[in-house]
Amino acid sequence: MRILILSSEFPPGPGGIGTHAYQLGKYLSSQSHSVMVLSPQDYAKQKEIDEFNAALTFEIIRLQSCAFKPFQIFQRLIVILKTLAQFKPELVIASGGKTSWIAAMLLKLRKTPWVLIGHGTEFGDHGLLNSWFTKISGNAADAVICVSEYTKEALHTFGIDKPPVFVIHNGADHTLYYPLPDNEIRSLRNEHGARDKFVLLTVGRVYNRKGQEVVIRALPLILKSHPEVVYWMVGIPQDQQKLTDIADKLRVRDHIRFWGKVSNQKMVGYYNACDLFVMTSRQLVNGNFEGFGIAVIEAALCGKAAVVSKNSGLAEAVKHDETGLIVPQNDPVNTAEAILRLIENRRELESLSSQARYNAIENQTWDKVGANYLNVFEKVISS
Repeated sequence: MRILILSSEFPPGPGGIGTHAYQLGKYLSSQSHSVMVLSPQDYAKQKEIDEFNAALTFEIIRLQSCAFKPFQIFQRLIVILKTLAQFKPELVIASGGKTSWIAAMLLKLRKTPWVLIGHGTEFGDHGLLNSWFTKISGNAADAVICVSEYTKEALHTFGIDKPPVFVIHNGADHTLYYPLPDNEIRSLRNEHGARDKFVLLTVGRVYNRKGQEVVIRALPLILKSHPEVVYWMVGIPQDQQKLTDIADKLRVRDHIRFWGKVSNQKMVGYYNACDLFVMTSRQLVNGNFEGFGIAVIEAALCGKAAVVSKNSGLAEAVKHDETGLIVPQNDPVNTAEAILRLIENRRELESLSSQARYNAIENQTWDKVGANYLNVFEKVISS
C-alpha cells in the first residue's frame, strides 16, 4: 500500500504523538509498504533534524512553522495538496492536532480512505468552533483508532460516533529501550550523583497536565522516612520555574532535578538509572487528558515498574498490583503512600518491575502493536 501519514508532530523533537507516528511509519515500512510522512518537526535543531531524517526508512516532508498562522496554514495546504497529487496514497492516516480537519476537507473529493488516530488531546474543550470542526471531521473518517478505552469514551462523548472505532494501545520500541548491564547503570547513577539514592523519574514535557507538581508535593511525606529519595524530570522544562518555587516552599529543592530534553540514546540511560517510574498526569479544566502514556511502556521495557494516575489512558498502561500501581489523580498523599510502599518493600518492587518488562515484551512492542494497526488498515482498504 501507499500510505500517507499526516502528523501534528514528529521526532527528533519530543512528544508522544510524534513518537507514535514515527514508530507506525517505521513498522509499515518494514512490512514493505510505501510510506510518506507530512509533519512539522519542531523543538529540534536543523542539524539534528537532518541527521534523523537521513536515517529514516521512509520519506518525510517537513511542514514549516512560522509566526504568521494564516501564511503557515496556506503554505502547508499547498504542500499537502502537491503531495497528494504526486504520491497518490491509497490510505491516509491523520494523527494529532487538526490533521483530521485537513483530511476531511481534502480527501472527500478524492475519495481516498482515511483513518483518524485518537490520542486524547483532540477531544478537550478547545472552543465552540474548534470543537465543531473536530466533530464534523472525525465523523467523516472511514475509521478511528483510539490509543485507549478512555480515549474512546471521550471520542463518543465528543460526538464522534459514525465511523467504526478500534482501540489499540500504544507500544514502544524494544530496540531502543532495554535493560542495561549493572555496571553501566552504576556508572550512570554515579555520574548523575545518585549513587545511594532512590530515584523517581518522570519523562514528558514539564507542565501542568503531566502532573510533576503532584510528585513534588508528595516529596515531603516521602522524605520524612526516606531522605535518600530524589526526583528526576526529563522533558522540555516549560514550568521549571513554577515547580522550583513550589519545591523551595516545601523545602525539597535539593531533591529535584530537571534534565531537560534528551536524545533517545541518552533516554535509555535515564530509564535504567531510576528505581521507579512515576507519571501522575491530570485532566485539565479544558478537558485535555493523557491518552495513554508511551513513556510508561518505554520504562517497562527497561525493567521499571510505574506509579500512574487514574482517570486517563495511563490506567491502561499499567496492570494494578502486577506491573505497577494506580493512584487517584491529583492526589499527593496517595501518590506518596504508593511510592513509600515500593521503597519499603523492595521484593514487591522487583516483582512488579519484572512483570512490567515481561508484559511489555509480550504485548507492547511495535512488532505486536503494528500488526494490529495493519489489520485495521487492510479492513478499511478492502471496504
